[in-house]
Amino acid sequence: MLNNIEKLRHEIDKIDDKIVELLIDRKSHTDGIIKQKVNAQIPIYDSDRELDILNRLKTKFHKQIDSFQIEHIFGDILFYSKIDYFKFSGLQNLSLEKILADAPFIIAGPCTVESHEQMDSVAQKLSNLGIRLLRGGAYKPRTSPMSFQGLENEGIRLLKETALKYDMFVVSEFTDSEQLEKHYDEVDIIQIGSRNMTSSGFLKQVGKRTSKDKKPVILKRGFASTINEFLLASQYIINEGNPNVMLCLRGIRSFEQIESELRYTPDLASIVELKRNSPLKVIFDPSHATGKASYVYPISKAALELGADGLMIECHVNPEESVSDSSQTISPQELERILKLIIR
Repeated sequence: MLNNIEKLRHEIDKIDDKIVELLIDRKSHTDGIIKQKVNAQIPIYDSDRELDILNRLKTKFHKQIDSFQIEHIFGDILFYSKIDYFKFSGLQNLSLEKILADAPFIIAGPCTVESHEQMDSVAQKLSNLGIRLLRGGAYKPRTSPMSFQGLENEGIRLLKETALKYDMFVVSEFTDSEQLEKHYDEVDIIQIGSRNMTSSGFLKQVGKRTSKDKKPVILKRGFASTINEFLLASQYIINEGNPNVMLCLRGIRSFEQIESELRYTPDLASIVELKRNSPLKVIFDPSHATGKASYVYPISKAALELGADGLMIECHVNPEESVSDSSQTISPQELERILKLIIR
């Protein structure tokens, strides 16, 4: 009996080898199609073609294999074909303006810049997924003064070096005007955290400093601020000459936190309200909104369905080892699931 099992396993191994060889062969053909489409300036994604592939296979093999299994298996195969496009076909040459225009986009990276090794490992994973916007905290405003406050100058340096290596753009938070001036040229998108949303003086300084080059600014909603207060805060930046403000929802504090396991109440409905009442891009931060890694995927899905222009997500190669916010940090593998919601 054991000999028969081993014999069957050997046959399965040979079949597996053939499957991989066929996938490699398939990829060479899809790469050729992608290159021709790029040269002809034809859209890469063809939903009708994907539907034809799935329907043909389900019709042909419905007696031998369940249709759901065909959809699941080929869904992954088709997804990786599109990932290869994002990685290799020239997306790297797109400007920051173009990336932000092609909503929805993903901003991802660790809560805190910890070391060269940490940043390199996560940036490599993100780059392989086609993600170009690298976030990382160097100046960390924390509730407790005893908590880790970030690597500060060294953190910005590591973040910029890593972004240059992997052809990515830097997204990081400044908490005062001194940091703004010192590291202005090293950060491609300036983040203003929820604690500074009500700091009108700092908002004016950021607006004035970015008025010439119109550098994008992410403004996070204060966790106790109303929608109107949030919109008025963005106006401080805009009035100084920079209209390139993105509104970031990151959860609000409510009575639910008395018993809820979530860190904040995800303000998902505000996506719809903001988009109806403001021309500014609206992005959502499911990491801070929930405080739980297991909730990041479903809340991301809901945010995208409601029309969010982008997501800001905390990601670490080893989430449990993250110096800060490990409980809400996801792995690159989980981020890949979220990316599938966008690349369809």
